[in-house]
Amino acid sequence: MKKIYLLILGLAFFAFDSNAQSLEELKSQKADLTSQAAAKQAEADALTGKIGALDKEIDILSGWTKGVNGNIGFNLNQSNSWIAAPNPTATSTGLGIGLTGFANKMATKTLWRNKGILNKAWQKVSLSDVETENNGLFDNGTIDILNLSSLYGYRIHPKFAISALGELNTSIENFLKPGAVDLGVGGTWTPNNNFVVVIHPLNYHIAWPADGSGVESAGSLGAKIRADYTNSFNVVGKAIGVSSTFTTFLPYSDVKTNFPALVDDGGNVVRPAYDAGAFEYTWVNTLSFELWKGIGVGVGFGLRGADFEINDKLQSYYNFGLSYNL
Repeated sequence: MKKIYLLILGLAFFAFDSNAQSLEELKSQKADLTSQAAAKQAEADALTGKIGALDKEIDILSGWTKGVNGNIGFNLNQSNSWIAAPNPTATSTGLGIGLTGFANKMATKTLWRNKGILNKAWQKVSLSDVETENNGLFDNGTIDILNLSSLYGYRIHPKFAISALGELNTSIENFLKPGAVDLGVGGTWTPNNNFVVVIHPLNYHIAWPADGSGVESAGSLGAKIRADYTNSFNVVGKAIGVSSTFTTFLPYSDVKTNFPALVDDGGNVVRPAYDAGAFEYTWVNTLSFELWKGIGVGVGFGLRGADFEINDKLQSYYNFGLSYNL
């Protein structure tokens, strides 16, 4: 009888040990398969990236490539008799829109690149002690930028072309008050399809000052330089869009335009007379980060300097909000 008990105990121990070994083997097999799957996924992701790059090249060489990205930001704030606030009863509303679009046609011998940049923002603030009944949101613009350009070139080298450029730099509400138009010819360097540098030594620049300056417009001959970078990246399956444009005009002559003094009805000098040249520059940027199905967050910022706009200070802006990429 004792031998039977020992036999049963031995068989039970053997079965337990066998199950333990089987469990460890299964875990080991699972780990091996998981490692193999990760390696295969990494290989598939790399191939997908290469396919996407080839698709871009095919699209570029087969015809027009178009794209739009932008951001919109909206905020609404209100307080009602909140004594701790600087203004206990107040409301504020803000709306900002930024759009960057392009339409390019690249060929073996020619290139045609068109780009548009629009940034517009409004802000309304109503305080308890300020009358604003007839002052709506869209009556209070805070950012207004419009830049349109069209570049055509004939390639004399895969990365260099003889080119002509037309550019408009102004705003929507104050169209050409101030603003500038450039028309010129020269050369364009295209190290790749995302980066373009335009250098036009023969360029005619027409500038309009802000309204009420006492000057209509002025034209000058000089050099035009413009650099555009537009690209999109995929990081862990999410899209990141980048667009940056720098444009400047360098006049050949140091002749300046005289702006007369601005005097109010009482004979007081609001702005003294001064002289301004035609040199100017603008740098505009947009960044977008995808969160879900093309929707994400975006930021836009820019710098500008232009004496002809009755402003010798550095101009700047920024906006932040939701973004959407097409």
